[in-house]
Amino acid sequence: MMETKLRRQLIYGLLMLFVLSGLKRAEAQPVLDVAVASNYAPALEVIKKQFTAVTGIPVQLTISSSGRFFTQIKHKAPFDLYFSADTKRPEILNDEGLCSEPVLYATGHAVLWTSKTELCSIKGWKDVMASIDVKNIGMANPKSAPYGTVVQDTCEKLKEWPVIEKKLVYGNNVGQAFQYAATGVADAAFIARSLALTERGKAGCYWEIPESKAVEQKACAILYGNNFENAARFIAFATSDDMMGKLHKFGYQ
Repeated sequence: MMETKLRRQLIYGLLMLFVLSGLKRAEAQPVLDVAVASNYAPALEVIKKQFTAVTGIPVQLTISSSGRFFTQIKHKAPFDLYFSADTKRPEILNDEGLCSEPVLYATGHAVLWTSKTELCSIKGWKDVMASIDVKNIGMANPKSAPYGTVVQDTCEKLKEWPVIEKKLVYGNNVGQAFQYAATGVADAAFIARSLALTERGKAGCYWEIPESKAVEQKACAILYGNNFENAARFIAFATSDDMMGKLHKFGYQ
């Protein structure tokens, strides 16, 4: 009887030691700080949860424009990863020795979106821009946000810029432009298709912009941080065949 009791206490003690050591290892894992362009935040939110579930490594997302993060990283802001909405900025940071070799993680597309369902019967995106019912159009600042840049380039090439420019309400990033249209500050907004496919986006409607170039997006791990190994693991996980295969539902190729 005494032997059985001692055996149980020993087993319980070993189990508690195992649990406590596991908790200690989990606590020891530093948080990965990820700078992510706002268009990709919904997808990366899903990926980060799966990554943490598999590895035990906690991940924190900071969401803004690619251009703002680019400037901050050049001044050595405390990020471990940079998910940009373009290829140019990560490549410049790599050339300057600030981040690893950039990896293509998604290819997105710009669309014109509205929360006003009465506009959904309009045939094409150019017709929406010209409509007298559309007085304000949200767009990410082309100077700092790649989705704003690609829309401006497309409109200038098609000679539509004079039509749209006087209606524009600029946001710091594509997420803010989306917010403008979702709350009625703007009648419509140029956003990433990924945002139009979120639950909030599905409450409205959107028009494809077939003349617009696809937006290739690259990520890199920050070299000056203290969490490079886990940062590299996160990029490998985010760009694995399994994760990449799930991006279609977010509107990416």
